[in-house]
Amino acid sequence: MTLGIAVAPGVRLIALPLPIALRIINAYLIEGPGGWALVDTGLHTEEAEHALRSALGESSVELSDVARVFVTHVHPDHIGMAGTLERAGAEVVMHGPEAEHARRLWGGTNELIDIAARWFAGHGMPRDVDDQMREAWMAMGRRVDPLAEIEHAADGDAIDLAGRPMRVVWTPGHTDHHACLFDESDGTLYGGDHVLPHITSNISLYPWSRDDPLADFLGALRAVRRLPVKRVLPAHGEPFDDLAARVDELARHHEVRLERVRELTRGRERDAYAICRDLFPVLRNAHEERFALAETLAHLRYLERRAKVREIAGRPARWVAA
Repeated sequence: MTLGIAVAPGVRLIALPLPIALRIINAYLIEGPGGWALVDTGLHTEEAEHALRSALGESSVELSDVARVFVTHVHPDHIGMAGTLERAGAEVVMHGPEAEHARRLWGGTNELIDIAARWFAGHGMPRDVDDQMREAWMAMGRRVDPLAEIEHAADGDAIDLAGRPMRVVWTPGHTDHHACLFDESDGTLYGGDHVLPHITSNISLYPWSRDDPLADFLGALRAVRRLPVKRVLPAHGEPFDDLAARVDELARHHEVRLERVRELTRGRERDAYAICRDLFPVLRNAHEERFALAETLAHLRYLERRAKVREIAGRPARWVAA
């Protein structure tokens, strides 16, 4: 992996390897009058750390030269090496509520993972799949560095990255407190996993989630569509320029998915895992099992809040069109 070409004024893309189907996460190296900063960090594997150090070195930048890191959200491929950068001298910044969630999720107790495993079992996930999901999630967590301190930023704050002001934009849905950064000076949106060019962001419902993650996501899409964005720098896939067209595609995708979920609940009571397996017939590993069921539950919750389906209590819980 090497440092790519410039993707925005003073910004270079660093492609970091991932040991999952996505294969690559994009970190963004920002150069400004205040030095160097980074947006997102990659999962901490030996290969990814080597790629990061090598890519920085191509611009004669050491790990210790990175003064500030902004992490868009709590997922391990974004926060994984933040602790390594912190130990090298960087200040790590996150949207405040997301930083608090990171503390709880990656604090070493596995409390939330255990809660999620019980939640998935209650929605029909088979015991063996649930156990594999839990083990895979904990293994991924071991690739997340411990962090001593995270600076909290609020929605709408202007934060400094390498001497360049960036606006924090809360974009819930993929996680409850995912945040993008918007450089108002040149119209660049650091999109994280909120708007991706070729795939759709996973929208998940967990026991600790906000009430309606899909509604949050669709609202956040409308909000970023109104920004004067000229270029989007996504966490996965190539940078792109037509944000409005991509937002409209994503909205249509979820309209189709919601109608499909309604079809799968008409005239019969089904648990969420059974619905999930119709929506996602090919699931290659335990991570995909988790994402698929959590996304199915997010769509069911959205429909439930609009009186399109109803949940029938039990173990597993079942769903039927209203």
